[in-house]
Amino acid sequence: MLKIFFLVSLVLLAASHIQSVKSSSSGGSDAGVQKPCARLFHPEIGEQLELPSLPEKKKKLLGGAAAGSEGAFSFSSFTMMDGCLLSLWVAGSQEWGLESRSFPSGAYLNQLPGAGVSLTSYQCTCDQEKNQVTADYEDFKNRHIAGENEQGSDEFCTREIRSRHIYEYGRCKDKNTFIFAKAKDVKHVCDHEGVNVSNKLFNISECIQNKLKCSYRANNKYQVHICLVCKDKKPVHYKGPTC
Repeated sequence: MLKIFFLVSLVLLAASHIQSVKSSSSGGSDAGVQKPCARLFHPEIGEQLELPSLPEKKKKLLGGAAAGSEGAFSFSSFTMMDGCLLSLWVAGSQEWGLESRSFPSGAYLNQLPGAGVSLTSYQCTCDQEKNQVTADYEDFKNRHIAGENEQGSDEFCTREIRSRHIYEYGRCKDKNTFIFAKAKDVKHVCDHEGVNVSNKLFNISECIQNKLKCSYRANNKYQVHICLVCKDKKPVHYKGPTC
């Protein structure tokens, strides 16, 4: 049940900002209208709530009345506007495995952590498109870059995927590739926007999940080119040893 109430505190904290936006827009002047950062959707009655762009991280606001108002704010899906980024900080999330997660532009359905979690703070910004790129690049580094002196093995794959909490749809990924290099060397592959193939050769390990959940076997490849998707000269997605 806590899953559907996850954004209660976010909604309450944003309410005053939203009201000011509505008041400004009702006056007929475009100057007072603030671009929405995100739209939250009620799964049953079809209502939606807009979150404004906020300049700084906000702490949660959770009162007894809010916690007990069943069904009042059960926003289980949301849409991020173009160029916007929603960051949520949570406590007690084993499903996420992380203290925070960022959601760039796009639509999200049932992407919130489950029971036993609480929202500690949030930030929604639309200042620059680089917010999205920064979030994607940090996620890329966590998922794909290992130390240049590391070596791929079954133990390495299982340990790193678990400790880095590399999940997909709330479960351990079926397959994840680690690149054994310095982050700056991988970043240098991105000379241009879009898809780039490295001139430099890298050692990689493809970690493939066994039948035992979150247990992996390593498929090591040595001195291969890597293919990356790049934005703002930063890698944001690993496509493979070839494109």
